[in-house]
Amino acid sequence: MHMHSNKSGKVFFFYALILFLLCTLPFLSKVIPENSGEMMCSARAIMHFEDTVTETVNVNVHFKFAKKGKGSMVVEGYSDSKSGWLYMQRYVIFDYYNQRVSDLERVYKVKSWSSSKSSIDEAPDVIFDYFMREMSDSHDALLIKVQQLNHDSVLLSSINSPLFICTLDD
Repeated sequence: MHMHSNKSGKVFFFYALILFLLCTLPFLSKVIPENSGEMMCSARAIMHFEDTVTETVNVNVHFKFAKKGKGSMVVEGYSDSKSGWLYMQRYVIFDYYNQRVSDLERVYKVKSWSSSKSSIDEAPDVIFDYFMREMSDSHDALLIKVQQLNHDSVLLSSINSPLFICTLDD
């Protein structure tokens, strides 16, 4: 009789393990990818710059780290400057490589990037330059640390400080 209960305990454990794995698969699919580093996420950003009264942005930021080290970012919203409260819509394309630091952290190094304005963007370039400089580790390169917070979001940080809580896109 003792042998029978031990066997049923093992069977119960096996089925419980299978059930646990099946329940967590949807969440695991959103976790920072194991090898490739591919990721898409969106964030809301309000940043104040040198003159905190008139040099600000209030934007949505959409990041895409795609296959083969190609990426893009869309920054859309409003800037405030001495020129006034003006619409901003910038498109950034970049090449990147990334490295996994731990199970929950990855670092993205943007090797080269270029930006363009949409035809309806009236924001001063200097305000967008301030925004991009927040993610910079030098004049040209961007360095973005990504830390998994939960199955839906990541924290994006520069070398100096946290930047965005970014909601992962499917």
